Amino acid sequence: MRVRVPLIVTVVVFLAIATAHAGIELHQEHSFSAQAAATVVVDVSFHRVEVTATPGNTVDVVVDIEVKGDGKSSQKYLEALKPKFLEEGDKLIIRSTRKNGFNWKSVSAKGLVTVRMPPGMNLTVDSSSGSAQISGDFGDAVIRFDASSGSLTVDGAMRELHSDTSSGSVKATVNRPLEVFTADASSGSARLSGGAHRAKVDTSSGSMNLSGLLGNASFDSSSGGITAQWDAIPAGAKVRAGASSGGVTLRFPAGTVFAGSVDVS
Repeated sequence: MRVRVPLIVTVVVFLAIATAHAGIELHQEHSFSAQAAATVVVDVSFHRVEVTATPGNTVDVVVDIEVKGDGKSSQKYLEALKPKFLEEGDKLIIRSTRKNGFNWKSVSAKGLVTVRMPPGMNLTVDSSSGSAQISGDFGDAVIRFDASSGSLTVDGAMRELHSDTSSGSVKATVNRPLEVFTADASSGSARLSGGAHRAKVDTSSGSMNLSGLLGNASFDSSSGGITAQWDAIPAGAKVRAGASSGGVTLRFPAGTVFAGSVDVS
């Protein structure tokens, strides 16, 4: 269901060029009308992403990019990185990505995307090599983070949290237990405090530490320790933990009755 608020768009672009090798800066702002249960998609390359849940009727975005390099090359690359703001069905998309065919080695760039969005909207952050910081109460929202080499920090509340990183860590502190928490990291650690009703974590070369769990859980680690603690666990819940070269510590509430088997290899 769409919130009936007129679309507000404000765009401000500022370019500053001091010398041929100085940085070129771009500052751009945009506002979408909020849509209940829609998904905000942040699709970026190297940018740091900061998202805050704030009550309101708009999704407010600020993009700052700085490119340093040789004169015309810097301007060309900055133009390629100029953000796009798109509405596709139930998705509100913020996109600033590097294009193939450019020699990016001749320049250096950094970027920051700041988003303020109302609770109840889902969020997806897709980044090549940037980290994300997510804070605030997102209500009944699903949040996803996908990065090749970037870390995720969360401090707030949401219904589900999913993280998939090739070489980055996830550290989440939630104000109320998640319904679902998943983390998949090739070389990074996973930390969750505040709990989840269901959890699934898979790391190739990183440790995991989860607390406040309330139900089913599955943990796999190729070369890292596993530590997990439950505040409560219902009858019939299933827990699986496998570590190729790391210790496993599972803490359950007093009086928990176990059934099944333990396999340590």
